[in-house]
This record gives sequence, structure tokens and C-alpha cells, in this order.
Amino acid sequence: MDNLQMDEKLARLRRCRREMDTLKQEAEAIETEVKAELETRGVEQVETAHYKVSWKSVSSTRLDAKALKAERPEIYERYAVASTAKRFTVT
Repeated sequence: MDNLQMDEKLARLRRCRREMDTLKQEAEAIETEVKAELETRGVEQVETAHYKVSWKSVSSTRLDAKALKAERPEIYERYAVASTAKRFTVT
């Protein structure tokens, strides 16, 4: 692929990302409306002819790595795992 083709691909990528952002905003707005309706009805779940939607509280337990590192650095160091990733950016 030459630089002209690369420019065309990157321009298409930018257009796609803008469209994705627009669609994401639209989806979030719809989700907010549905959540508001569930709250208005005072329910956590609704079934329609085609869908079942729920918005419920979920509990989870997570490790506070920052606190562990501060209070017990020897344990943190013993179990900490480093990772490496590649980052793709277009400017």
C-alpha cells in the first residue's frame, strides 16, 4: 500500500470513528431513556413482545491494588504482573 492509499484508508477510518461516536451517543441516550422508564415504573425488569430488559444492582469485590501497594508493598510486588501492549494512534 502506498502513501496515497494509506491516506485514503486513514480518512475512511476517521469517518468510521466519527460515525461510531455518533451511534454510541445515540445508543447511550436511548439507554438513559429506558432506565428512566424503569425507574418511573418502579421496576427492575420489563418484558415486551420482543425484548426483556433489566437494570439491577450487582455487587462485586475487587482488589484495591493502590492500597495494597501502599500498605503491603512486598505482597504487591510478589503478585504484580507486568504487561505490554501496542497502542495504535492516528493524528
